Amino acid sequence: MSVLALVHMRGNTDRLLEASDKLSQAFGMPDGLVVQVTAPTDDGIVLMQLWESDEHRTRANDDPGNREALQASGLLRETISGSAEVCVTDRVKFADVVAAPQTHRKRTTRAKAAASPGDTM
Repeated sequence: MSVLALVHMRGNTDRLLEASDKLSQAFGMPDGLVVQVTAPTDDGIVLMQLWESDEHRTRANDDPGNREALQASGLLRETISGSAEVCVTDRVKFADVVAAPQTHRKRTTRAKAAASPGDTM
């Protein structure tokens, strides 16, 4: 069963996005993380993660290196308040999801993505 995690973080949006970018650079794409999207909101950010399974999500969350990256990013320090929701579903068909190879991938931060030629953001 797939797992969709939604995390709402309230605080200064720009500082939260910057901290999220730092976390993405350090955290990479752990095994089982299909996609992660961070978007600004009126009062902070929302983070969406789609995992292949709850086992993958739990293993990544329990990894000391990932916890260290979270602390170093400043994301927790910048978050005034927040909420999380985890949904387990069998409605995701991974054959329909276009994903990069399942290696330890690095994410493209919003700053790098905005600098890409032909970007229409």
